[in-house]
Amino acid sequence: MAGNNLSAELEGKPELTGPERAAMVLAAETGLAYWKLAGTWLEEERAEYQLARCLLRAGEFDRARASIRNCIALCEANDAPAFERYFGHAVLAIAERAAGNVRAFAAAREAALAQYALISKEEQGWCQRELDEIAA
Repeated sequence: MAGNNLSAELEGKPELTGPERAAMVLAAETGLAYWKLAGTWLEEERAEYQLARCLLRAGEFDRARASIRNCIALCEANDAPAFERYFGHAVLAIAERAAGNVRAFAAAREAALAQYALISKEEQGWCQRELDEIAA
């Protein structure tokens, strides 16, 4: 849990130094490693999401796409609700756009919006960050 929390705190900073960037990715990788040992598929899926966000912030687009694809695969394998699936597809869209893959961005964005449409109004507020990012 500490790895995810630290990586999220660093990922949210407006500016990162080189050592902060490295610490952010290491914290997210460590969080994922321990959730794989001690958590359920849900914690692992969310840790993959967090690692992907951090890798995007670090400019490691290929690794970010691999991590978020793991997140999506966990959702599919565990029949996750739309709320969980939304985040995977939204971050995949963000990663594809960052990597310059226009068609893949459009497909992932469409998948994210399809999942968003299935999310309850009460939960949709949690989706705003990614919704803004895929709309931009």
